[in-house]
Amino acid sequence: MRSMLLVIGCLAASFSPSVLANGQSQLDDPKAATELFWQQIYPQGGNTLYCGQAFSGPSSQLVASLIYSSKQLKSSLRCVTDRQCMIMNPRYTYMAADLHNYYPELARVELARRNTHFGELDDNVPSKFADINCEMKTSFQEVEPRDEAKGNIARAIFYMHVEYDLPIVGPVQMYKKWHELDPPDAEERARNDRIANLQGTRNRFIDNPSLVNEQISD
Repeated sequence: MRSMLLVIGCLAASFSPSVLANGQSQLDDPKAATELFWQQIYPQGGNTLYCGQAFSGPSSQLVASLIYSSKQLKSSLRCVTDRQCMIMNPRYTYMAADLHNYYPELARVELARRNTHFGELDDNVPSKFADINCEMKTSFQEVEPRDEAKGNIARAIFYMHVEYDLPIVGPVQMYKKWHELDPPDAEERARNDRIANLQGTRNRFIDNPSLVNEQISD
C-alpha cells in the first residue's frame, strides 16, 4: 500500500500547473469580469493592444476586446445564444469571462476587428486608422495587428485552445511565428500575474514560451 501511495504521489507531482488544463473557475459573469478588468488589471491605465495608444483609465472610447472573439467562441461550441451555449457547455460562461482573453482597445478599432480573422496582409494594404498612427492593417475579412501585439494575440489564442479545448482559428504556423517575433515582455508578464491573482490561472505560454512548440500541434 505504501509503495502504491508513493507511486500515486510521484505521478501527481509530475503534473505541474503548466501541464494541467482546466480553465478558470472563479469568474462566470463576463460583465463582472469586464469591471474587474478595468479596476484590477489596468487600474493605472496602459496601452491598447492593436494600436498601442496610451490611456489613463476607463473611458467611453475604450472597450475590453476579446482576442478569441465571442462569435468564434459560439461557432466553436456550435451554439447561437448565450443561453444555448450555457446549456450545451456548462463551462461557457467561464470561457467568456476569462481575463487572459481580454485586452484594452479603442472602440472604433474593435468594431473593425470584431467579425474578422487574424491574418497577414500585403505590405501595400493601408491602415484604416492612419489618423491615430495605428499600424493595424485591415481588409474585409482579416486584420493584421502591429508587430508588438502579435505575440500577445498568439499566446491568448493558445491559452484558450489548451485550457478549454477550443480550435485554433487561423493558421497555427502564423501564430507560432508571431509568438517568436514578439516574445513576452515585462508588461505582459506583470499582466499575467495580476490575472492569476484574480482568477487562479496563468497563461503557461507567457511563463514558459518554449511550451508552444511542445504543446501546440501544427
